[in-house]
Amino acid sequence: MLAIAKARFVRTSPRKARLVIDAIRGKDLKEALAILQFTPNFAARLIEKVVKSAAANAENNHHMDPENLRVALAVVDGGPNVMKRLRYAPMGRGLRIVKRMSHITIGLEETEPKPDKKGRKKPVARVAKAPRRTAPSVTSETEGKSEVVAEKSKQVSSDETKPVAETTQERAPRGKKSEADTEAKGGE
Repeated sequence: MLAIAKARFVRTSPRKARLVIDAIRGKDLKEALAILQFTPNFAARLIEKVVKSAAANAENNHHMDPENLRVALAVVDGGPNVMKRLRYAPMGRGLRIVKRMSHITIGLEETEPKPDKKGRKKPVARVAKAPRRTAPSVTSETEGKSEVVAEKSKQVSSDETKPVAETTQERAPRGKKSEADTEAKGGE
């Protein structure tokens, strides 16, 4: 069942009001009111009043829960263009200014209640990192090469146990001083 509220003969252009209406169509009531509150548009103030009126109609007339309301119907129709004005133009002519009107219709419907969040979220299982491989695995085809693989793995493991200072000195490019050299001399 829809709880409907209308605002007729509103002094705003339907084209400008539709920009705001399209932003709230299909949203929850709280989200729609938040969007309207922070939209810097004259039509947003008018539409906000209509949405609040529809929420009051839903709660009081149809006994709906205001926490579960959703904007199901949001329409802006053009009203009568009876407010026509004259704008003076060159060479004795006059151009017409049309002050447009709108009819705003908002319909709210009740949705199923959202499940309550109980406590904290469930802990996520963490995946343990795989151990770092130092050498390729040995297969039946490479049995003769197993001695070479064992020697390479010893070399890799011995490289990993070098002190940090030695590795930084080795990696320093030519012409540039390493951090250990600059600290020994007192810095630059």
